[in-house]
Amino acid sequence: MVTRAQEMNRKSSLAPELSIIVPCYNEAKNIPHILRRFMPVLKSVRVELILVNNGSADDTAAVLKRELSKRQYGFARTVLVPVNIGYGHGILTGLRAAKGKVLAYTHADLQTPPEDVFKAYHMYQDRQMTKHLVKGARKGRKPIDAVFTWCYGALASVVFLSWLHEINAQPKVFPRELLALLDDAPKDFSLDLYLLAKAKRAHYAITEFPVDFGARLHGASKWAFSPKAKLKGVARFFGGIFRARWMC
Repeated sequence: MVTRAQEMNRKSSLAPELSIIVPCYNEAKNIPHILRRFMPVLKSVRVELILVNNGSADDTAAVLKRELSKRQYGFARTVLVPVNIGYGHGILTGLRAAKGKVLAYTHADLQTPPEDVFKAYHMYQDRQMTKHLVKGARKGRKPIDAVFTWCYGALASVVFLSWLHEINAQPKVFPRELLALLDDAPKDFSLDLYLLAKAKRAHYAITEFPVDFGARLHGASKWAFSPKAKLKGVARFFGGIFRARWMC
């Protein structure tokens, strides 16, 4: 009788259909939960889960080594970024190491459920389009966060002369071919904006679907951990619109 762990390991030995990138910066406490949450929803899809150690200063490396040695997690592997350069750089490092025909990324804080990555993947497959990107649109957010997101999207839409909505929402799922357009992508939080802008310029269809957006399981936001940090983060986000526009 083939056990679930053996079946997972068999699938992991084949070329993956889907590569999921999860950038981890000081996420030691979340990593065991990430692996446990992803395992039940893999189903019949051949998946590789790439946990990017994005220059973490906590016990992320040790936790990854311990957890990934377990047979039931044969679908997962890690990629190391020795020194943290930025959120975008971590994601790009994972994407470039990926082997799947379809690529995806989502956050390590589990605010967006892993199930939504697979929902997005099946939506992508159902459309049977070469140029297609599927992304989440967050619901259940605090009013102040929703207002900030709307203003950010509105300004970006004006600057890029194209409607851009829920720019930083996860997950994002797209074909491997889109990665070729990201050679000069920003290495910070502007990556999401740059990705969507590049996709639109290349005439990709963009499909959104609602995703629940809960509280972080462990740790604090990497940019909004205090009022002062949040103000600085907002300034960086809005400044990033113009940097991304210049880079496009």
